[in-house]
Amino acid sequence: MIVLLENEKKIITVINSDITGSSFKNVRAEQVSFQCANLSGVTLSDVNLTGMSISDANLSDLVIDGAQWGGAQFNHIGFSDKDQPESDQQERNPLQFRNCSLKQGVFTECNLTNVKLENCDITGLVINGINIENLIKQHASAGK
Repeated sequence: MIVLLENEKKIITVINSDITGSSFKNVRAEQVSFQCANLSGVTLSDVNLTGMSISDANLSDLVIDGAQWGGAQFNHIGFSDKDQPESDQQERNPLQFRNCSLKQGVFTECNLTNVKLENCDITGLVINGINIENLIKQHASAGK
């Protein structure tokens, strides 16, 4: 059954239903709640997710491109899967950040084992009180 709502203002409750293949365009959907939902393969384009909250979610293979994230918070996130050791999942599908600004960001109590920074501006990068840029300069001058 196909249901078409056009130019309507409705509150819709959907329970124990399959809406696979549905499409939403030019829709106001503030305060919409999904609970116990499979949203795998969902595409969001040109959307405002300000104030969005995601909890107890599997974000594997999530791609965020061309987004603003001022004030975003990432808490209690890992690769844990109760059926798979953490290291296997990390090697198969490592977390990647490309062309991102983490300026003024703070990482607290994070596991950064084997993290690689490639072609990154590390001006002012401080780890546990040590200025890494200065440390690299000292190392380079000691090798001369």
